[in-house]
This record gives sequence, C-alpha cells and structure tokens, in this order.
Amino acid sequence: MAKIKLVVDTGADLPKDLEKRYQIDNIHFMTIFGETAYEADVDINNEEFYQKLSESDQIPTTSQTPYQTMHDTLLTLCKENDTVIYFVLSSKASGQYNTARMVREEILEEYPKADLRLVDSMSFSVYISSMAIYAAKLIEAGETDVDLILKKCEEYQASWRAYILVDTLKYLEKGGRITKTSAILGTVLDIKPVLTIRNGLVEPYEKLRGKKKIFQKLLALIRENPQFDAEHPAFMVAHSDRERGEEMAAALREEFGVEELELFSEFGPIVGTHIGPGALAVLCKLK
Repeated sequence: MAKIKLVVDTGADLPKDLEKRYQIDNIHFMTIFGETAYEADVDINNEEFYQKLSESDQIPTTSQTPYQTMHDTLLTLCKENDTVIYFVLSSKASGQYNTARMVREEILEEYPKADLRLVDSMSFSVYISSMAIYAAKLIEAGETDVDLILKKCEEYQASWRAYILVDTLKYLEKGGRITKTSAILGTVLDIKPVLTIRNGLVEPYEKLRGKKKIFQKLLALIRENPQFDAEHPAFMVAHSDRERGEEMAAALREEFGVEELELFSEFGPIVGTHIGPGALAVLCKLK
C-alpha cells in the first residue's frame, strides 16, 4: 500500500492532539518581535505569543520558513514516503507557496523519484487543517489515488463558509488588511466587521454594529445564508481567546442542536499577528 505523508504549516493552526492522531507533519513559520525571531510552535507557543503581544508596544511580524529548513524537511519526507502532500498557506497572503515550489524543483533534481504535491490552500487556519484531516481520513479508509484525494479535498474545502470577528481593528490596519480611516471609523462608530475568506485573502463580508448580543447577530447571519445546510448543520470554531471560543461553541450547540464541532482550534502566532487577541472564526457547512 502506498505510503502517503500529509504536511501543513503553522498557518494551519492544527491542534497538537490531531497532528499526532493523524500523523500530520508541520513546517514552521517564523514570528518576529523587534529584533528577535522565534520559530512558531517551537521557540514560542500560543500562550507565550499572546502574552508577548499584550506586553509589546510593537505589533510583531511574520516570516516564511527558511528555504534550507523547508528543503531539508521535505526532502527527508520524500525519501521516507511514496507521496508527500503539503497543504500550504494561501499564496495570495504569503511567499511560503512560492518558496515551496522552488524547493520542489530542487528536490526533484536531487531525488527524481520524489512525488511531492503542493496544494495552494488559498486559505488560512482551520480551513487548511480540516482539509488535511479530511485527506487523512480518506487515506485511513483505504484511498490511495492521490489525484482523487486532492480533488475531494478541494470539494470539501469549498463546502465551508467562514465568518470572522475581530476584537480590535488595529492589527488588520497595521497589517494593511484595512485602511487606517476604516479602522478609525469602525472604532468610533462601534462597528464590528464580519470578515470571510475569498480568493485567497481575508475580505469584508458584513458589518455588525455594537458589541451587545454579537454572537446572536452572527448566528442570525449564518441562518440567513441560503447556502447554509440547516438540515445537517456542522461547524468549526477557531479563536484567540479560549473563553470566547468556548462560549461561541456552546451557542452553536444550543442554537443548531449539534453535539460536537467538526474542529475547535486556537489561532497561532501566524494568523494571530494579523487579527490580534479576542478574535473568533466560525465556519459553517454549506449545502
């Protein structure tokens, strides 16, 4: 039976227990505070990252995996497996995918037998980790056709819609995701933008006014979506504040009668740098 290895990067926010359960490898980005660079999820964990974020006067930056590190990691995996599938953070938001393409070309020169598949996820966080988990379940069920696995993963990813809430607009503004004017107006008018992911980028979806009953407003927004599969509701939640994440999960269970979420995760340093503390994402299954 063909040996297929799945790989994500730290932009996928894959929970450790699921990384271990499905034997998914992780390639690490860098997160940088001032002059100090940390290998995300190795030199700094999520708790340490958010602590530094709250204490720092400067918003940190992120950097893709060093070329040689990525090369050595993927080459080793290619030699140990028949096929390696790497689900990469959106190419529209990071140079990671382009670096992976260059690494792949070099690996094929050194080791022509390598079957290294690069998947531009055109997405972030649990979109990516859930796709990798879905692939792992297909492989566990006996699927060995790599092209079919990738096709099914693409269809699976397209069947989810993300609703993202941020607690503050300053991280989006500093990261160039929204204009400074929009950030100021949003703060003054107490407007909460609901964001989503389209064409590989985070984009505005809707605007909610005020913090009161924000979860109820978001639940209503989900229900109003004509593509939402209300007969077979399924959700994923990602957060940068566990209390808010668990509160949202409880609201989804109560509102839609779901027993368990498909995935519950925490935004790590890569996504957290751009959306800040207190952020929340809900992904709902479409028809």
